[in-house]
Amino acid sequence: MQRKILSSVLAIMFCVGAMIITLDAKAEYPDQPIEFVVHSSPGGGSDLFSRTVAHMLETQGLVKQKINVNNRTGGSGTVAMNYMKSKAGSAYVLMQFTSSPLSTMIRGTSKMKLEEITFLPMMTMDVNMAWTRSESKFNDMKEVIAYAKKHPNGVSVAYGSTAGSEHICAHRISKAAGVKLNMVGFGGGGPAAVAMLGGHVDFSFGNLEEQMGQLEAGKVKSLGTMTPERLSQMPDLPTMLEQGINATFIQPRGFWAPPNMPDYAVKFWEDALLKLYKSKGFQDFLKKSYMEGAYMTSADTKVYITKFLKELKVDVDELGAFKKKK
Repeated sequence: MQRKILSSVLAIMFCVGAMIITLDAKAEYPDQPIEFVVHSSPGGGSDLFSRTVAHMLETQGLVKQKINVNNRTGGSGTVAMNYMKSKAGSAYVLMQFTSSPLSTMIRGTSKMKLEEITFLPMMTMDVNMAWTRSESKFNDMKEVIAYAKKHPNGVSVAYGSTAGSEHICAHRISKAAGVKLNMVGFGGGGPAAVAMLGGHVDFSFGNLEEQMGQLEAGKVKSLGTMTPERLSQMPDLPTMLEQGINATFIQPRGFWAPPNMPDYAVKFWEDALLKLYKSKGFQDFLKKSYMEGAYMTSADTKVYITKFLKELKVDVDELGAFKKKK
């Protein structure tokens, strides 16, 4: 009987101790540097977005600790996703999601499963469009398609990560127009843009933030936007739909965390990211970057991404770049 009472007392003491530790952790969180994982190389859209969010969270005082951006490239998001998996239970690692790391779960190259992810809020819908050098012979996507029909694989297009946003855009254009494009991967949006600027490929896809400097300098021109409707900021730029090509794509950007991130950390980031989203600084950044604000709670983000993945799977399967070797 005494042994039973002693066991009960020890169990209660253990529970109370655990509660105290949890309360202390919650009260002090975050008490060490935060790591923002980026799946692509520096200079691309994902890298720029993560660094901007990290800088604003720090400078607006929403996060008191240093946020370090860590580029873990390789495998079109596989390396970064596996790293996140290895950090299960951590409260100090976050990662930005885009279509590229999402596709790693579809093709089975990452160890992370959808049901294991700790979802955090979505922040934006990023606009993708086709770019070429200002001196290019092509002035819109109709001219590109007309040339490609006469010269199969004679038009080269750069993309960053395999099954990333640029690759998906190129695939949807190729499929909708019924042409064969020579798609060349460069491992990141930044290197892909450099290849286009250097004349190594005929055109590329990317977002406005990546190309804004080159656009303002007159070094690039857009061939059309992948949005369903014209951008209010660029009313003279036609959509692909207006050019007779039934293709659209918008890139979701938000954050997730390793499996089993503690609830107190999830709550902290939900609050911090919502405050950041509502801030004038972030809204000005969205406007300057031509991004569409699209804040969603963690729960709504999970629902949206689950649906988005089903649509993305069609593209990934059709690209056929991830079929397992027999």
